[in-house]
Amino acid sequence: MKVDLTTAIVAAIFGVVVSYLLVSNVFLKDPSPVIIKTLSTSVGTNLTEPSAEVFNYRALNPTIEVYIDCSNYDASGSCVNNTENQ
Repeated sequence: MKVDLTTAIVAAIFGVVVSYLLVSNVFLKDPSPVIIKTLSTSVGTNLTEPSAEVFNYRALNPTIEVYIDCSNYDASGSCVNNTENQ
């Protein structure tokens, strides 16, 4: 029984030492320098006018709720106007 306990303790110590050496040599060493390519850009102070097709006083505002009055729906759930059928 003492021999089994001694063997287990020696095996545990050996496993701890081997795992420490493996981890310290593989995972805890200094990482190799990494070269990162970057783009050199410059930001100017010139502003261009926005497109009049998108930014105009009649453009839709997505923050306003829109309610559609519809009494006729087709099979897909879309609103069917009476003028579309004529």
